[in-house]
Amino acid sequence: MILKYTTINTKFSKSSDFYNHPSANESIVETLDIKEAHARRAAFAPYFSKPAVHKLEDLIQSKVTFFLTRIQELGTNINISRGLRCLTVDIITTYSYEESFNALSDPTFSPGWLLGFEQLLDTTATQNFLPGTFAAIEYVLEKFIPRSYVSKISPMMGDVLKFTDTCSSAVMKQKFRYLSGERDMVTIFAQLFEDDEKRGRKALTDKQLIHDAISTIAAGMDTTGHTLTYAIYYLVKYPEVQKRLLEELKGVIGSPRADVKEEVLGNLPFLQACIKESLRFSHGVPGPLPRDAPAGGATFLSYHLPAGTVILNSAYTYHTNPAVFPDPFKWDPSRWLVEDTKDMQRYFMPFSRGSRICIGMNLAEAELSLALGRFVRRFEFGFMEGFQDSDMEWTSVLVPKTKGMLMIWAKEREE
Repeated sequence: MILKYTTINTKFSKSSDFYNHPSANESIVETLDIKEAHARRAAFAPYFSKPAVHKLEDLIQSKVTFFLTRIQELGTNINISRGLRCLTVDIITTYSYEESFNALSDPTFSPGWLLGFEQLLDTTATQNFLPGTFAAIEYVLEKFIPRSYVSKISPMMGDVLKFTDTCSSAVMKQKFRYLSGERDMVTIFAQLFEDDEKRGRKALTDKQLIHDAISTIAAGMDTTGHTLTYAIYYLVKYPEVQKRLLEELKGVIGSPRADVKEEVLGNLPFLQACIKESLRFSHGVPGPLPRDAPAGGATFLSYHLPAGTVILNSAYTYHTNPAVFPDPFKWDPSRWLVEDTKDMQRYFMPFSRGSRICIGMNLAEAELSLALGRFVRRFEFGFMEGFQDSDMEWTSVLVPKTKGMLMIWAKEREE
């Protein structure tokens, strides 16, 4: 049942009422037509293949190194929830636009556009239950109120526009450079700046490019950052697990500041078990995510579903199924070290499945290994006074959003 409408050749399309956020409704993520989505995906896919990500290792390593340096400088009262998002966004923006947003340089890991993104997430809940509401508000602000006054009238909308403007400016600068004849640049959008007659692919409109830029940054930043946040949270909660992980890491990273290759970390069983369990707890996009039954209807579990019937799929439901994951609300990396994990793998979908599987999965896995492995090897860390477990409770606003922030202290290990 789990793969019925997420298979590669699925005829179940995304539901228009849900996938219609005004800041992303022309992005590849919210493209409803299956053939069009596949064509656009094909243009991006080569940039996120395993060989392509392998070539990115120096970039990822340099950003992780700077992140660790910033943690060392701060030492205490560290908003690691935002710090990890700053790390992942500096990686994806440098790769996507050849221009880092330099979020890691912000003194408190709280650049204005990141606060805007957090506000933008809040609007998705309204959009999902009251389609068109946010679009109407955005239209009024865009058409009738000068940009300079938006922040004064609505600080939230001002922050949202700051985020979307930052993304759109970056991709439009690259388009201008590309169409002016410059080809020696790093960009994931090059194949979409102009028509490709050989592949029968039209150039994206400016709006499509901007929406792809926004969704790429959002997807490349938040889900991976959230997973790393949960990993660090539970490693503090379970010191015996942290000790076991540290001992494994010491076997390949001789000293706290020593270098290590992503390939080496990818082969560490307990590190990868910690990452998988954190992915299970963070869910990616928890859902429920709707798809529409195709023309002519479909048979599902012996039931006939008329065309247009909405079916909801939820990673959260699969990840907390006690028949598959015993004691599902316990963070237990060792569950992934048993001999037979076939059933767990089948129902494990933090990156979704099938034709719409997360295109950035390989990049995310590399970031998770390098960031978590190097962080744990370098630092002792713990909760700041005043932090409560309830701060990590979350609600779904498309992606999980915690009630508070994970605040930690960190001190470099002596050996």
